[in-house]
Amino acid sequence: MGPGFSTRGLLLICLAGGSWAFSFGIGTQLGTHWLKDQGASDFMIGLNHATYYFGLTLGSLLSSKLIRRWNMRWAMAGLVGCALSLALFPWSDGWPGWFTWRLINGLASAFSLLPLETFVSQGSAEGERSWNFGLFNACLTIGGAGGIAIGLTLYEPGSMLAFYMGSLSALSSALILGFSRGAFPAQSSDEVDTNRAGSLDWTGNFLCFGTAWIQGFLEGGMVAFMALYLERSLGMSEELAGILMGVTLIGVIIVQVPVGWLADRLGRLPVLLGAYAVIIIGVSCLPWCRSGVSVGIWLCALGASTGALYPLGMSLLGDRVAPGALVRAYSWYLALDCIGSQAGAAVMGKARDLWGENAMFGAGLVAVLLVLGSSFVLSRFRRQVKTTQSDEIVLARNKAA
Repeated sequence: MGPGFSTRGLLLICLAGGSWAFSFGIGTQLGTHWLKDQGASDFMIGLNHATYYFGLTLGSLLSSKLIRRWNMRWAMAGLVGCALSLALFPWSDGWPGWFTWRLINGLASAFSLLPLETFVSQGSAEGERSWNFGLFNACLTIGGAGGIAIGLTLYEPGSMLAFYMGSLSALSSALILGFSRGAFPAQSSDEVDTNRAGSLDWTGNFLCFGTAWIQGFLEGGMVAFMALYLERSLGMSEELAGILMGVTLIGVIIVQVPVGWLADRLGRLPVLLGAYAVIIIGVSCLPWCRSGVSVGIWLCALGASTGALYPLGMSLLGDRVAPGALVRAYSWYLALDCIGSQAGAAVMGKARDLWGENAMFGAGLVAVLLVLGSSFVLSRFRRQVKTTQSDEIVLARNKAA
């Protein structure tokens, strides 16, 4: 690990992130089923999820400045905000209240996550960044899987017990950080990126930023509608759907740390492209699966590859931007992930309304191919520009000679 970043500090950050993710997992499923019981359409449910990610987007752009002043105190404040907004969500009477609390929950989540991610990156040695991000993301996934499974299992129309359970989990994260601040580096994120040095090179890093967007697109749509797909299209019970949703995230848990280890040694770009290949196969095969076993296998593979996108893209971006621009780059990375989640939830919801349950997979496939295709075109264009510039330089030197 990097200087001043102890193993205990990393583990505490992972524990706090996992507790937040448990609250997030519960909130996503409870929100979907609560609104469905209130007679909302799939499109309205998708918009409600998109509202959460809109708040997460705004919060990520704001927090790039705020965390440099308060750092971990913002994470603690954000976790308290997550707890309160989740607990108050079912008390709302109508869509204005539901959308407002989901927006606040998204803002609070950004203030919680970005300081934690920044600390992981700043405290990691060069050859350990993917490994540490993989460990952090695995803890997020374990918490999210538990929250999704428990949320679906405990949910009953009109009951608020599961909402309060998720709220307490977010509060526990704040307590973990509050009582463990001595384990974190003395030089924190408020001493980094003060002059905003370095370019983000949007064209050269298109695949990194595009990876954040597509990971959010797939996560936002799948989390919002996968359980409903399993229940409606395949006729599964809510309990079995919850178990299979957990299986989706088991794949993420299993592969995060090994994938990070491989990326540190084999190269982050090849491993990232391999994850994209599995996603393309997964979303193409799932609509044809009908048995619980085959669905579970492909959900596990899809969850593993989709979950690997975020830490791989973030690690690759950390290699390519200057240290002075790291906080700004990660802020935009998280923002684009959130924008993708908004688009994924809304687009997949609309596709389901128009073309049926399986349309969500087609929407995901088209989005993945657009990102990869655009990245390929931009890469070829950059190479052509560099070749032209090199030829012009050589020609100018020959004329001068």
